[in-house]
Amino acid sequence: MRRTLLLALTLLGPTLATPAAAQIRQGFYEVEGLNPDGSTYNGMFALENAPGASWYATWQVGDVRLLGLGVIQGGVLAVSFVVEGRPGIATYEVDPDGRLRGTWSTGGGMGTEVLTPR
Repeated sequence: MRRTLLLALTLLGPTLATPAAAQIRQGFYEVEGLNPDGSTYNGMFALENAPGASWYATWQVGDVRLLGLGVIQGGVLAVSFVVEGRPGIATYEVDPDGRLRGTWSTGGGMGTEVLTPR
């Protein structure tokens, strides 16, 4: 009995000690961003399951609404979008607390965003 318990603890030990990895989830997020020129912005972001293992993304920042289509691969969310007629791309990684941290570009420099689940 003692030997069985010791074996079970040995096998399960690493699993019990490792917290579950945070996952990218659909839902609403608060946006805090930094534009390439150094100006900041705030808004809302929504992520929704789409057909074919893809994701619909919607940003609302002031009067500007952006729509995007994304995929998750290797724990990274990549979203394409169009702003003022220019194509853009954003990539996000998930923090242990569920926040998404990312960078984006429309060809005129790199911006950053933090998306906090609501």
